[in-house]
Amino acid sequence: MLLDKPENFQFAASDVDVCQGKAITFSCSADGNPAVQTYQLFENDALVTDGIHSLGIWNGTLSKDGVFIYKCKANNTAGTGESQNVTVTVNGEQHNCFMY
Repeated sequence: MLLDKPENFQFAASDVDVCQGKAITFSCSADGNPAVQTYQLFENDALVTDGIHSLGIWNGTLSKDGVFIYKCKANNTAGTGESQNVTVTVNGEQHNCFMY
């Protein structure tokens, strides 16, 4: 039986240009043999979530402005794979962002 670490990633953010304080969702999926056991989300190479309770979907509010690089890692018993990066720009109030 051939084992394959996770590959063929589908990783996306619900929006890539958002206002500070707004909600965002990230979704990640990958193929592997055996099936992926955990997904992890990284922001600027720092672990955001350990993936233990993650099904590859994360919801959150972006609290600071700037440009952030996100990626997803998937793990199974054959190894770890990682997605392409997704760049998200978070705009503060000075960028015509209005809080509702």
